[in-house]
Amino acid sequence: MALQFHESPFHATHDADTASKMALKMDLSIFITDCIKKMGLKQHDAAAKLNVTQSRISELANGKIEKFTLDAMIDMLDKLGFRTTLTLPSNDAGSPPQIVITQTPGS
Repeated sequence: MALQFHESPFHATHDADTASKMALKMDLSIFITDCIKKMGLKQHDAAAKLNVTQSRISELANGKIEKFTLDAMIDMLDKLGFRTTLTLPSNDAGSPPQIVITQTPGS
């Protein structure tokens, strides 16, 4: 039997569309959690800053991505001082869509 390689662990157990969304959510959860750590925030401080409960921060830090929507994660990024943009190329461009996260000036 030949070895199979996948884009992410989610691609081994889910259909391609679901796996891609799950991989994106995992990447975002890691990014947000890293930002919270770099800011030196404790979970209760991060919760106050993001206007969520401390248990939500704990779920995020523990990779419980199924409990979060992409919208909720983008809102968290906004509150941490980041802007998220989605670039969709024209149909004839042939390049893939891009999601770019940038820190807002003064953050």
